[in-house]
Amino acid sequence: MLAADLACDPRTLPPAPEVISTRKLEILASPSRMITWHELAQAGITITGPELSTLQIWTDKQALHDYTVDNLNTYWRRNAEGLARATPADLPTDQRERDYLLTHCILASVRLHHLLVTGEMTAKSRAGHWALTHCDERWHRVLTEGLRLRDATGTSGYADQADLLADVRDFLAHVVETATGRPVTPTNA
Repeated sequence: MLAADLACDPRTLPPAPEVISTRKLEILASPSRMITWHELAQAGITITGPELSTLQIWTDKQALHDYTVDNLNTYWRRNAEGLARATPADLPTDQRERDYLLTHCILASVRLHHLLVTGEMTAKSRAGHWALTHCDERWHRVLTEGLRLRDATGTSGYADQADLLADVRDFLAHVVETATGRPVTPTNA
């Protein structure tokens, strides 16, 4: 990728090598570049090369908003629909994997909700803290658990994994429904 590519709408660029969360290098036409460009423009830090402030970086708040709604309406909706039928036995047996999955469902989704409400991008933990002041008290327990799992500190507010899974499922469905205006329908799978 060239510095000049940053001036282009990332959706128009050809596929490029990218490391994804599986730590596997793949050649992707990645829609997540939409997020990357906006993060660079908002809070990028120059490590080497020209100062970011001297580069033209493409941003478009409406395109970012639309991408975020689409992400909630596709990827997150599928997750919410799948969780609707999940049981604690369906969770990963490795505690770190399970904690990551639950934290991801709670904090990554609320991060997108934060963007849609405020127009600003933020970190997952900050979005969780923001949600504690902006979401109904009904969700405070699961948000607190997401923050606790992310920090790997403290004691769980849940004695029963079924209760935790139910709250994660309901919270994720709430975020998707609130952001998209469409209810989550459980899948049969």
